[in-house]
Amino acid sequence: MSNKQHPADKQAEEYLSIEYNKAHQTKGAHVALLIICASLLLVMGLSLCLLPQSEFSPEENRALCTAPSFSLDALVDGSLTAGIADFCADQFPLRSLFVSAKAGTELLLGKQENNDVLLGNDGYLIARQEYTEDQKRILSQNVTAISRFAQAMDQQEIPFTFVVVPRSVDVNTTKLPAAYPSVNAAAAWTWLDQATTTKDIEYYDLTDALQAAAAREDAVWYKTDHHWTMLGAYQAYVALAQSLGYTPYPLEDFSTQVICDDFRGTTHGSSGMHWIPGETITLLRYEGDDAFTTEIIAGGMTVRALNGLYDFDALGTHDEYNVFLGGTNTLIRVTNQTRENAPTLVLIKDSFSQSLAPFLARHFDLLLVDPRTYDIRSSGSLVSLIEQQNADHVVLLYGIDTLYDSYSLKNLTFGLK
Repeated sequence: MSNKQHPADKQAEEYLSIEYNKAHQTKGAHVALLIICASLLLVMGLSLCLLPQSEFSPEENRALCTAPSFSLDALVDGSLTAGIADFCADQFPLRSLFVSAKAGTELLLGKQENNDVLLGNDGYLIARQEYTEDQKRILSQNVTAISRFAQAMDQQEIPFTFVVVPRSVDVNTTKLPAAYPSVNAAAAWTWLDQATTTKDIEYYDLTDALQAAAAREDAVWYKTDHHWTMLGAYQAYVALAQSLGYTPYPLEDFSTQVICDDFRGTTHGSSGMHWIPGETITLLRYEGDDAFTTEIIAGGMTVRALNGLYDFDALGTHDEYNVFLGGTNTLIRVTNQTRENAPTLVLIKDSFSQSLAPFLARHFDLLLVDPRTYDIRSSGSLVSLIEQQNADHVVLLYGIDTLYDSYSLKNLTFGLK
């Protein structure tokens, strides 16, 4: 039997021999490396324990995890160790710097995105939303619920309009990176068309109106947020006029008021691209808009009231979009005591309606209902609520994202036979 050594084994022995013979020369470097690594770990550990904890990240616009409380139950079920991991990730020293460095590295590698946020032209941060099979099932359930609700409104002879708000990726097509495959975004609308056709329900798609305005370089979408601007909401107001039976006021009837010049929205927070500058929030005001009363209702009572349509106390907070009607509360009533016999519009909505409501308020008394937080157990069915309001029209206005992500519309069917 041959004892010939394989060349690779011979070469490995030579390397081991060199390493052994030179070990005394590299010992100092190995010790120094060990000391440096141990010191870094010690400094990081002490920093996590001794530095003040931050409860909120303004760059990411979200709450941060703080140190979890110890308990035997938490230790046994694993929630303690999971909480410690989340705490270390959120309270890591210089975390914001590392988050930005990671985003910058992704862009330098030519990826044109970070954390599923595209860096578009002119500083637009555009979320690339592509949905899973589970989200398609959520969409199907929501469309089924809307169909049943529409039938109930038809039986009560209350006009009903279903409106779908597109996303920045659908509207700002000229701002997308050149290599982005737009077919990925289009798939969401194909699935929505299939679901609504199956349930024989029509929806009003605002994409064309908003795309046309964006092509004119109108600022219909925030660069750093997933919401439309008030100018974008105005385009929706005009587009819905015929369906809702009013004559829209021309844009020249409104004056602009810049109330914030450093707004950084949700897309800015999730992108990690914290070097992107903030932007303005501009209101479209009109004579008499301070005569409205905005009531935030909870438990059947008005818990807060605004003189007018805007909550200027929200400026300077972490979410300045809450300036519109005081934020996305469950029930909001908007009325104007200086006029009589205005028709009542019930607006079943997500957060997009906050900046649309000031336009609709010129034509209707409004009741805004957010099904995502509406408690049917304590407040009763939405159908009963609409009956109590003697509604002249009901609008369901949802962003297409919410249709894919939220089970909330199942509340529409509560109390229906």
